[in-house]
Amino acid sequence: MAALAILPLVPAFAILICVPLALRAVGPGDSTGRLLIAAYPIAAAAAILAIVLPSGIFSAALALVWLAFTLLAALHGLTRVFGARGRIEELCIAVGFMYLAVGGGWFLLWRSGVAVMDFGEHVPLLTAIHFHYAGFASPILVGFVGRELRAAGTRLWPLYAGAAWLVMAGPALVALGIAGVRTVEAPAAAILAAGTAIVALIALAAVLRRVRGPLARSLLAVSSAAVIVAMTLAALYAVGNPLGISALGLEDMVRWHGSFNGLGYVFCGLLGWNLRQT
Repeated sequence: MAALAILPLVPAFAILICVPLALRAVGPGDSTGRLLIAAYPIAAAAAILAIVLPSGIFSAALALVWLAFTLLAALHGLTRVFGARGRIEELCIAVGFMYLAVGGGWFLLWRSGVAVMDFGEHVPLLTAIHFHYAGFASPILVGFVGRELRAAGTRLWPLYAGAAWLVMAGPALVALGIAGVRTVEAPAAAILAAGTAIVALIALAAVLRRVRGPLARSLLAVSSAAVIVAMTLAALYAVGNPLGISALGLEDMVRWHGSFNGLGYVFCGLLGWNLRQT
């Protein structure tokens, strides 16, 4: 149970490290983006305090501050949808911001300690984590890959576009599986894993060569390789677990999928794209 015991550190890492890296890499864009950046320190401090305190009314009150921030992020994402003009790479970034609000809602539910329907004790936390990483950060990373591909004029664009749609649809479908809708668990994991892995392979094949600077290039290479491993583990778990043939348990997924996805893919990827732009 050691891996499950440190599970609350995973959303804390997203809030303290991944969200500001994403905000910096994407840039403000408009007035809602500037407000989002200005509001982040207060919202993050409230969220971390909510994690530290025992679940209950005080923790939930602090989590409401983070929820308000994520709703502002969703509004910012909506403005980006209108500015995307059908460019799928920009839609990915916009959808990432919109998914963050779903993560904020589950974060509030987790810190409130309120039991909802027949969800297990870890479901609100796992779903909050899912939407902060696979919902928020991953589509943004996929959007950055798309920007480079569009600039390069590569023939891989149609493949990227198809995979990007899977990445945008996947988090919502996977969340249904986490919440207990077993009929969609395996197909949803396969959709998200396939889309993300395809984009990672495209990045390795056609994007890294465009990245100047050995550190940024190395970080993006690690990110792409790590997510292929993470998505393979997720697909194996989702397919094998309902059939009782999976060699991976929940604790294994937290330890290995979580490490490859959170540290390898998201953190290294966001850091790499930040360095790419300096």
